[in-house]
Amino acid sequence: MKIKIFTCYYRASPIIKSDIVEPIQVGKAIAKENLGIAGDNEGDNISTKNPYYSELTATYWIWKNVKADAVGLFHYRRFFNFKTLDTKCRKIAPSFFENYDITEENIAKLLSKYDIILPNKTETGKESLYEYYQRKHVISDMDYTLGAIEKKYPDMAKIAEKVVKHNSQMYCANMLIASKKLFDEYAHWLFDVLFEVEGHIQRDVLGRDPYQRRAYGFLAERMMAVFIEYKKQTSDIKIKEVPILFLEDKIGKWCAYLIRRFRRKFLTAIGLEKGHWKKGW
Repeated sequence: MKIKIFTCYYRASPIIKSDIVEPIQVGKAIAKENLGIAGDNEGDNISTKNPYYSELTATYWIWKNVKADAVGLFHYRRFFNFKTLDTKCRKIAPSFFENYDITEENIAKLLSKYDIILPNKTETGKESLYEYYQRKHVISDMDYTLGAIEKKYPDMAKIAEKVVKHNSQMYCANMLIASKKLFDEYAHWLFDVLFEVEGHIQRDVLGRDPYQRRAYGFLAERMMAVFIEYKKQTSDIKIKEVPILFLEDKIGKWCAYLIRRFRRKFLTAIGLEKGHWKKGW
């Protein structure tokens, strides 16, 4: 099985790679700095849209340009952890990929059992995804997205409405590993919807602050949950969820994480918080 996982970089940072993990500079077509790695501006691409689509410019590039049996997307500070329950790492060791089982052998084995590997679901609490989006972003963007799904994929409209308005779980970071066939199916659907939405909101997006300009990346995080729920109801898709491992470079946050980890493991050991820490922290 030929596996290609691309790690997004947008600024200077230690480049790590392996036989299956390759770095890619996103937004390279408009970047002020060339990081000296492959970019999302080659072949069929939307590299210039990176300020609005974030890591999705790499998703699009993989869809249109990469030939492999399975593909995936990581971030320069976020990887999948296949071996432990840790969700933070302080330093990159020479054995980084082996330490967390990010290996061809392990991923091929998982993909022989599962169709897609995703990060553990994130819980928004008592709020639905719609309510959370309304509090954090521009809610009319989500309304246009639901409208685009109803217009272009009417058989998915009720599922999208249920997932967004009556559910509080989502897959963050637009990270995944899947067979190229399933990845392409998802990308085709996602960009068909987002390009429709872009036609309605882009003029407004241009006037927002840099964070809120990343509208399509934020929308895609919620849309992954819609796509997965649709596949669950229409096929026998098998999903593997794993923790996201975040590379923490701030000593204060790293120490706080270690304290939380010790506390939760201790409480779990004495039966007072059994299983809670396994969800990722």
